[in-house]
Amino acid sequence: MPAPDVLTYRYNGTMVYVTPAPTYEEGIRFARQVFPELAAIAPERIIISVNGIVNQQRQLIRIGPMAWKTVVFSRARFEVLDVTLDPTVPYDAAADADTKPEIVVSDADALPEYESVKKLHPDEADFLAPSRAPSPPMPRGSNKPIANPRQCRARSHSPTPSTVSNDSCSTSSTLDWARSLFGKRVRS
Repeated sequence: MPAPDVLTYRYNGTMVYVTPAPTYEEGIRFARQVFPELAAIAPERIIISVNGIVNQQRQLIRIGPMAWKTVVFSRARFEVLDVTLDPTVPYDAAADADTKPEIVVSDADALPEYESVKKLHPDEADFLAPSRAPSPPMPRGSNKPIANPRQCRARSHSPTPSTVSNDSCSTSSTLDWARSLFGKRVRS
């Protein structure tokens, strides 16, 4: 069987075609290159495995650095190699610190107020602005029914609760507004 010209790396359900790496270290480097989420992970934590059947059960078989060339170059074209993280290797913040930003949370219960963030980042104030305008204030006495809803519908195509008027066509409650909007009886 000739050596494969293309293999498939799979990590967290995502698959990517790669050329076979000549060494184990290059294989790990390829994995970190094609899966950006692995770029910040120390190479010692990354494992590359093949799917195999052991005792009639499918399981992952880890490829050791000394067996890399023999195992990888005996695979079939497009065969899947699984990339996982070694749970036995403790997370080493120092090894991963060169690519990860430092995040410090001093008081998780106290969220920053809009005004304090706005003062710290004045150039981003538009981004932090509310996403919509506040609701308009409802007029006083908004419980009064509309005297003649049909007459109001004829005069106004878009009734709004914010319009205040002393005539009988002022929109005075949500129910009356809905009646005038839909043009039919709305049950209360």
